[in-house]
Amino acid sequence: MKKENTIKVAQIGAGSFGRKRAESVQQCESAELVAIADVNSEAASKAAEALGVKSLDLENVLQSPDINVVTIATPNAHHAELACSALRSGKHVLCEKPVARNAEEALEILKVSNETGKKVKVGSNHRYFSSVLKARQIVDSGYIGKVVSFNGRIGHNGERIKGSWFWDKEQSGGGAILDNGCHLLDIARWFMGDFVKGSGLTANAYWKDAEVEDTATGVFATEDGRVATINASWRLLSGYFHFELNGEKGYVTVDGRFDTHGGDRVFVRNLEDGGEIQSFDFGHVRPESYKLELEEFFQALDEGRSPDPSAEDGYKIMKMVEAIYSTQPMKIPSHVDL
Repeated sequence: MKKENTIKVAQIGAGSFGRKRAESVQQCESAELVAIADVNSEAASKAAEALGVKSLDLENVLQSPDINVVTIATPNAHHAELACSALRSGKHVLCEKPVARNAEEALEILKVSNETGKKVKVGSNHRYFSSVLKARQIVDSGYIGKVVSFNGRIGHNGERIKGSWFWDKEQSGGGAILDNGCHLLDIARWFMGDFVKGSGLTANAYWKDAEVEDTATGVFATEDGRVATINASWRLLSGYFHFELNGEKGYVTVDGRFDTHGGDRVFVRNLEDGGEIQSFDFGHVRPESYKLELEEFFQALDEGRSPDPSAEDGYKIMKMVEAIYSTQPMKIPSHVDL
């Protein structure tokens, strides 16, 4: 049963991730999926029929006074234009990560969000893995003390995107660090706060024909000298998702098994209470990260607060990406003056 003040949502993009986002909207009590749009009208019609909603073109989505929110899941090249158009049309926006192809486009989205007063949430479903939420709970409790370093890796074997628009720099803006590395950049900021310096390296270690990197490593530092190291790869065969938070008193490790794609095991140790390692296995838990993310977004809108990660967070993440792509260490803004 939907609530009386149900948020009306339109999905832009009818590909695999667009369908996933649309299905997740339908699982939320506080929202109703009303339409799907795509430049490929046949794909939009097929997805809309399967989900029992209307198929609309983009202009009708933007002009409709009944649509409150649009969720965007398209190739990266279209994120900035679509997000800005939706914001100027009076819609709030959830944009799949990365928020844009580069920091300049991300900054434009941030400016339009501020000008219109409409909110932007950047896709960050990995925050809502059961294991990541458990790690957050442990850190917030103070059990391992202040986090002093973050080390993470994320990736896949690259086969599912071979030769696709992900390989096209004009369409994607970049490679592995934009495709999946953004998740870890976001999570590192979530646990450690703003980074003010960064640098990195990129390479085509395996997919030699791609216009963008299949491997990237970034190193970042906070104002007080705490460090995060992040690796993203399109040839990571050993597993999908892993990170370790080292604190003043202990550590938390999140380890995602390759076959579950969910970051489902957590290990924690406090060296001050005897050093016993505790473990938590969430492999049996049904993944609900997309639904949980949307519910938090809709709650933020209902309460009139900024969602997390916001358009500003998305811009700062793109500055971190820019630091990796640069040949020289770069400063990353901790405050954005518009």
